[in-house]
Amino acid sequence: MEITGRLTADASVQKVNNDKQVVNFSIAINDNYKPKGSTELKEVVIYIECSYWLNTATA
Repeated sequence: MEITGRLTADASVQKVNNDKQVVNFSIAINDNYKPKGSTELKEVVIYIECSYWLNTATA
């Protein structure tokens, strides 16, 4: 999956079970639309919480 947006804060790395790491971060996506029958442009911000899992163990 590909998500394009802006990072909202610094990413944080946490260790889980000594052999895995997870990187947590948040992305903001700006969007706008014009409601039907209106001339006014509405702006919407969507926040997505993301986790990227890393496995440091090798097979």
